Amino acid sequence: MSGFVMADDPQRNFRSAYYEKVGFRGVEEKKSLEILLKDNPLDLEKLSTFSQRFPLPSMYRIHVWKVLLGVLPPHSDSHSLVGGYRKEQYQDIVESLEVMRYINSCTPFTHIYLCMFQLESQVLPRCSETLPP
Repeated sequence: MSGFVMADDPQRNFRSAYYEKVGFRGVEEKKSLEILLKDNPLDLEKLSTFSQRFPLPSMYRIHVWKVLLGVLPPHSDSHSLVGGYRKEQYQDIVESLEVMRYINSCTPFTHIYLCMFQLESQVLPRCSETLPP
């Protein structure tokens, strides 16, 4: 991708240093990230490298991490569809745990997430093993 500029360009380094002095830190990095996010499918290797070298702007942080962690696919066209599937999956798992009486409306989120992980990993202990005698 020709628009992606890395730290080897002396012109870019000069501009970045100048922008930081006048209070516009990360202007060039934000432009580079926006160029990366226009690719379809997204280049996971370049996104990963970018996120290791530069701080991600807050407006893109959640989206980039969802893609890098595999929560969303690299194909941008599918993001809203897959996001909907993920919400349905979450609701199904929570409802299942409620029916099995592992969680209820007073259960802390940390415990809910633990039970969800255990159920998905097929290591959820039996109810008799989770309740104190």
